[in-house]
Amino acid sequence: MKKLITQTGKSATCDFEEKTWVFEMDSDFKVIAGKFAIIPKENYDSLITAYVGMINSMMAHPDNEPDSEFCDMINRAIDVLDFIR
Repeated sequence: MKKLITQTGKSATCDFEEKTWVFEMDSDFKVIAGKFAIIPKENYDSLITAYVGMINSMMAHPDNEPDSEFCDMINRAIDVLDFIR
């Protein structure tokens, strides 16, 4: 699975009739074709914070034993976090 590229910027203008949306990007960016999930930065930050908290709670759980199914779930959650961050 290829790592997502999280890019941040600010919405500058949009034209609903022309179906265009212009962004001012904070840094260099990569443009690719496809479908995207565009969410407010605050929502993205809250999602990451919640996900990190969930992983930390799972790591402290008594069922978190090496080579257990529970440990495998934690590792998959960490992989997802690495993918979206």
